[in-house]
Amino acid sequence: MRVGMSDAIQPVQTRTSRPPDVDLDEANMSGTYAFAPDQPMRVWGHVVLGLGLLSSTAVTLLFFSLLGYGSAIYLFLSSLRTWFAYSLLGTALGLLILLHLIDASTWTGLNRWLGYYPMLAMAAACCIAFCLLATADYPYAPLLCSFFLPVAAVWAARGLLLFRVRQPAFFLALSIWLAVLAALLVAIFAIWVFVAPGWGSADWLAEFGRENGTVFNMWQGDVRYYWRAKNECEDERFPELVTNVVKANDCYTGAFLWWSFPVWILFVALVYATMFYFLARTLEAQDSGSNGSGSLRAQLAFRLFVWMIVFFMGMTWCAASVAGAGLDIARTVELAILLFVLLTSVVVGRTLGWSSIGATARSSPFYKKLSTYSEGFWDFLKAFAVWGLGWLVLAVYLALSAAKQGCRKCLPFTLESDADGPLPHAARRVLATLRKWNWGSVLSKTTVWSIAYLVLQVIVMQVVVVFFAYLNEVLAPLHTWEVCLIFAGVGITMFMIPVIPGVPVYIACGAVVPASTMGVGTDNDDLAAMQAGDAPPASFWYGLLLASAVGFALKLIAVALQQELIGRAFGGYVSVRALVRVNSVEMRASRMILERPGINFAKCAILVGGPDWPTSVITGILRLNVFQMVLGTTPILPLIVASTAAGAFQLLTTKGETFASVALIITFVSMLFQLGSTIAMFSVIARSASKHREELAAIPPDVEVLAYDEKAALLAAAMRKSTHWDQPGVPLWPKLVITLSAVMLAVSCYMSVLLTCFEPFSVSQSIAELPGGTVFGIVRLNGWIVIALFVKGWALRYVYRRWAFIKAQHWLVNGHDHGLEEGDACPAPGGNGSTSPECPSTMQA
Repeated sequence: MRVGMSDAIQPVQTRTSRPPDVDLDEANMSGTYAFAPDQPMRVWGHVVLGLGLLSSTAVTLLFFSLLGYGSAIYLFLSSLRTWFAYSLLGTALGLLILLHLIDASTWTGLNRWLGYYPMLAMAAACCIAFCLLATADYPYAPLLCSFFLPVAAVWAARGLLLFRVRQPAFFLALSIWLAVLAALLVAIFAIWVFVAPGWGSADWLAEFGRENGTVFNMWQGDVRYYWRAKNECEDERFPELVTNVVKANDCYTGAFLWWSFPVWILFVALVYATMFYFLARTLEAQDSGSNGSGSLRAQLAFRLFVWMIVFFMGMTWCAASVAGAGLDIARTVELAILLFVLLTSVVVGRTLGWSSIGATARSSPFYKKLSTYSEGFWDFLKAFAVWGLGWLVLAVYLALSAAKQGCRKCLPFTLESDADGPLPHAARRVLATLRKWNWGSVLSKTTVWSIAYLVLQVIVMQVVVVFFAYLNEVLAPLHTWEVCLIFAGVGITMFMIPVIPGVPVYIACGAVVPASTMGVGTDNDDLAAMQAGDAPPASFWYGLLLASAVGFALKLIAVALQQELIGRAFGGYVSVRALVRVNSVEMRASRMILERPGINFAKCAILVGGPDWPTSVITGILRLNVFQMVLGTTPILPLIVASTAAGAFQLLTTKGETFASVALIITFVSMLFQLGSTIAMFSVIARSASKHREELAAIPPDVEVLAYDEKAALLAAAMRKSTHWDQPGVPLWPKLVITLSAVMLAVSCYMSVLLTCFEPFSVSQSIAELPGGTVFGIVRLNGWIVIALFVKGWALRYVYRRWAFIKAQHWLVNGHDHGLEEGDACPAPGGNGSTSPECPSTMQA
């Protein structure tokens, strides 16, 4: 008997005072809800929740951490063959797809208990088995899966015993027990590391003994080699005995991950304790009807949650750097963060309700600001979605939708088909929406994303690294003062190039100047005389101090030159002033902040947090005082010191893993500093624009820019409408050209990420170390393919853009567009005489 749509789908509860308790409060576990939870959290509930959480975590640590029997478990799992693991993963994916296709989630009664739940459990079992059997290839796989054991314990306690407890009370209790768990983990890990290292086992005492005092169980030196030996890793101290470098690196990674696993659980417990606490308070406020305080708590919870994620990423990355595991750990952290964010999003969304979150987002000032943007801006967002593998997601979605539609038409135990044809109604709506897109504009803007990524993150960075490495070799035999003068000239030239940021210049300065003070490549080479494990010589610290001073001076000089020679000179061009949107509220707010004398937080946030070249050039276009801008830039000194230190410590990486770890940590700290400065810049500008809106609106606009914006908006609208693929006069060849350009550039981006296109190289290395001993040796075969696709894609894009420009001009000349339609261009000047800040320029056209 076919299940009808109205019979299979349960009525959706609408939220009134608070979101409904859906997934966590299934009274009879069958998809129906007999009653609403209305009881407080009693003592026995705390006992059940605490025992479930603590006992499951204890089992996890006992079997999947070196704190327990992790070494034996790891050796056993890593000895298993992995081919069967991938068949289990395929089985799990197949089961999940099958459940989706036959609408199993809508089954009720015995069908749900005897069909849906067993198949779901079988898929989960296959996933768990894959995590265990794939340990040899993915040492982190068992750890990521074991995270779900405490989650399952809490879920079972909620669904089976505590389903009558009100949601705010349950979340508050859960946050308390997560905090208790974090405290216990801190105590246990500290005892294992400092008080009773290695639990004082016979193997530990045989390795370290007590004659030289207590050896702390910290991941460094001999302790690191001890745990790697426990996991039977090949000893990296004897490279000639390492038979398989890849397997050895996987083993090193696994040893560190299993040693640090309690710390991972600690971080996760702290983050979720904080999140559940604010969720509980938010739900309590919604129950009591105090929507204002609930919204405030929700915003506070979101901000705190974001910063906790940043803290989690920073701590795990720094720990990975200390381990010296490099990229393997980085990928592990990225996967862990992805799973972490996905799980958290599901928890928050299903608790507060996706519709509530969407309504809150739409009511935010940021969303309201975006909603006034022109269609050209939204095409950039659509293009980013397509460029960021959105095409793959769409293809998978349509394939699954077509398969589900076929199952609904052929199988009796699925939902009835809701539409004719090969696709269900939901998929047809998606396709109908996509057909309305201006694909000429969207594909053109995907090429912008591709070019920006390839230029800034791939090509320019490789060129800069090779150039500075070559410069380091040329300057090696010169005196230090000559090195500083020549590098200053080169650095200033680099700062004048728009696409080159300042950080690579600081890092190169940190590698070049200390190399000169240590006499690298000369008869008095302090670096060559330094033995592994020795402290850096005094000449290194002197060079680092001098490099920081040179980098700081370069930045201040570059600020003045960029502002006066470029910004002030080009500020007389109307097109340049229109490009930086001098009439926008944000730019007026920036001018107001930057005109404040002296040093203050908002001013320094803009000058330090903004990109180097654009920020200084814009201050010149705005005709600001150069001495005040230089003064406001001085707080960038910590970033310069950190960047030069990262470059300097790269010189010492051959003298021990510790220096490589320090270089990575310093690099990460400088990245956090830059990220924080950028966030602060956007924050102070938005706050000033909101606080002084009336005062900013009273500022007379740039009349020349107003007229230019109107012409640019007219051209932008004409280009969008005349090149729209629905227009009958658009031939086939431009569509093929821009499609091929977008594909070529996107493929080059994907290749640069997925494949090794360039040789690993740093500014502290020699050009002779590259294959062939030339600068071209840094490019591998895949890299040449990326460069070829990049050049051809850019050429095709140029052809399309020229055609689109000519087409738009003919469109205007022929009188097709005497005005601008809503969404295509800017509104007329408002009461303050300025156009909307979303006015498109020729760049947006």
